[in-house]
Amino acid sequence: MAADGSRRYGRAVGRTQRSEVQERVALFSHAMSRSDATLDEMTLALSKALQPDLDLIGAMAELDELAGRCPPPTREGVMRFLVDDVGFRGDATGYHRWENSCIDRVVAARRGMPITLAVVAVEVARRVGVGLTGVGMPGHFLVGDTDDPRWFSDPFHQRIVLTRAQCRDLLLDLGATRWSDRYLEPSPPRLIVARMLNNLKLSCDRRDDGIRMAVVMAARQALPEFASEHDDAVAALALLN
Repeated sequence: MAADGSRRYGRAVGRTQRSEVQERVALFSHAMSRSDATLDEMTLALSKALQPDLDLIGAMAELDELAGRCPPPTREGVMRFLVDDVGFRGDATGYHRWENSCIDRVVAARRGMPITLAVVAVEVARRVGVGLTGVGMPGHFLVGDTDDPRWFSDPFHQRIVLTRAQCRDLLLDLGATRWSDRYLEPSPPRLIVARMLNNLKLSCDRRDDGIRMAVVMAARQALPEFASEHDDAVAALALLN
């Protein structure tokens, strides 16, 4: 299994120790074990696992600062502020970079993947009393309204408001061959994090990034959805010194 892992995950570099990887994912594992953890706590803990020097308090403060500048709180107001005033949009050129899965990096660059842009929107909205939620369509991620199943937003494409029919058209335009109304159901925070970990696994595999792959695979073990990957996680750690 370890030899297969070497082919799949590439060669780790430097002097990173297995114990260091375990230490880096400890905070994330703790966040995922808490029933009261908020989405920003979960996703920023994941960011810190990838970037041990990340200032979590500072990263939280950046979200607070955005919310503090947000105009009168409405769902359209939050989205227009983030997209039109602040300039958040999709990173079409570096879509699969691991940085686009880190909320702190997305806030700093104003660029990200659909799912991380949605997380920023949800967390800014929560801070100003607006109930937004992530909506995990296959192949694309949207923002929804917790109280209105007819309203959606797509910050990646700078589309402030989408109807259900427009969401269907968007997915078909992206290459989907079928549609189900279930695609527009809200995504619980835990499943949002699981999807982010899927993106990170793909990103690290594309870049032959053995160290971050080991971190990602260890982090995935904090979610029961990935329990079947235990052997793969062990193989990824086996690449390290």
